[in-house]
Amino acid sequence: MKALLELIDVGEAIRRLVDALSRTLHLDVETVNLTNAIGKVLAEEVYATIDRPGEDISAVDGYAVRSLDTVGASYYNPVELTASRSVKPGEKPAFPCIEPGVAVEVYTGTPIPCGADAVVMSEDVEVRGDRVLVYKPVAGGSNIIFKGEDFKKGDLLATRGTLIKPALLAALAANGVDKVKVYRKINVSIIAVGDELVEPGKEAPPGKVYDSSTYIVYSSLVRDLVFNAKYSGIVPDDVDAVANAVAREFERGADVVITTGGTGVGRHDIVVDFVKRHGEFVFRGVKLRPGRPTSSSVVGGKLLLHLSGFPIAAWTGYEVLFRTAVIKWLGVSGLERHSVYALLTRRLPNVAGYTSIVRVNVFERHGELYAEPYMLRGSGVISSMLRTNGYVVLPENVEGFEKNTRVKVYFYD
Repeated sequence: MKALLELIDVGEAIRRLVDALSRTLHLDVETVNLTNAIGKVLAEEVYATIDRPGEDISAVDGYAVRSLDTVGASYYNPVELTASRSVKPGEKPAFPCIEPGVAVEVYTGTPIPCGADAVVMSEDVEVRGDRVLVYKPVAGGSNIIFKGEDFKKGDLLATRGTLIKPALLAALAANGVDKVKVYRKINVSIIAVGDELVEPGKEAPPGKVYDSSTYIVYSSLVRDLVFNAKYSGIVPDDVDAVANAVAREFERGADVVITTGGTGVGRHDIVVDFVKRHGEFVFRGVKLRPGRPTSSSVVGGKLLLHLSGFPIAAWTGYEVLFRTAVIKWLGVSGLERHSVYALLTRRLPNVAGYTSIVRVNVFERHGELYAEPYMLRGSGVISSMLRTNGYVVLPENVEGFEKNTRVKVYFYD
């Protein structure tokens, strides 16, 4: 008979996972081209190498002027200025400072001529030969992007641990940076355990079910960018088969192996026997609903995460425990789930001592956000995620949330 689960709270499970990651995993630093940097995690602080812009430039197409020359301008009483030359994109003004009463045509991004302190937008002027009629006054500094306004040389652009997203990629490129140091991604292999499982695309005879848990975990890993995820198939409820599959994946370069299924205390839940024979548990069971049998172990100096065979419980174990632990271990910023506060449409009870993850659907009504809980129970009810767009966390020390309580909702995407 297998020993019962030794449940620990969610916070302790995350702490143990972070410690296990520190003991078992080292991520090399690699230098990559910008085109290969998106979705990677910075391994160094990055500073601006130049002022941007390098000089005062126009924010719009229009005419560079002395702002005092436009005082009192209106549609019925336009100010008349003299049109003098133009500065085209990529050019630098090669003429003396403009005199009072003069306007110089400029384009978005072109340098501001000496003597000008504002730009009138093209739609606020009328050109008649060499005369420019200004229909709207501008204050000093209007429509000008000043030198170093975007960032100044030496400004910190991003810290180590920042997830590289499009905006940071653009900032690096704007500084002339073509390569950056990043951590390599974490290689994760996923193995489904169970005699009853059949891969999608094959016939499922009576008594068999299609494997879905590995797919919800696999897709979550891929979406979270910091992982290289690999689906490694199904193995039967046999300790040696599991051991061989795990050893094979580590030999092929996996940093972490995730198993789904076989984590309970039944006769056919053989993951426990596998760990006892080949390694040691980091923890065995968590006070988490769904996801109670979620466990972790170290085998041969390598980390394994053992998730439930039920898809929603497997996803919860990944989302709440492993994903959170990896973010803490890497010190990565930029992977936080988008969240909002919404009013509960009904009471949400909790089980004493457990952290509960409740799926909800957020919607807007009369300018207010509401969260409708999906109350159908079951850690294998995939439709609960199809019909919702986020989840609420009920901490272990909370008996529940009353109707109309404003709660924090984390979106799946």
